[in-house]
Amino acid sequence: MDNEQWLMNIAVNDRENIELRKKALFWAGQSGVGIDAIIPLYSKISDQEMKEQVIFVLSQRGKTPAAVDKLMDIARNDKNPELRKKAIFWLGQSRDPRVQQFLIDMINR
Repeated sequence: MDNEQWLMNIAVNDRENIELRKKALFWAGQSGVGIDAIIPLYSKISDQEMKEQVIFVLSQRGKTPAAVDKLMDIARNDKNPELRKKAIFWLGQSRDPRVQQFLIDMINR
């Protein structure tokens, strides 16, 4: 098993300590785990701290359109206002040209 998959296995294992899971997810994101492996985690996990970590990891991939798309989806649709705020914060740090109009639309809705 490669290192990235090992890290992802720790990240999704809810029997592991939350801090260890968050670090594993961070390092998985830093080591090149595909965005297509990270995005689905958001809907698979229920723990708010882990969802926040997924948002952060997505924000670190801000040049990837799929990561920005997921952050916009969270900002627009998540039921948890704290998670929406975090997604909006990280979108505000993005250089993706779509984000400016998205944020204007969010303010005006």
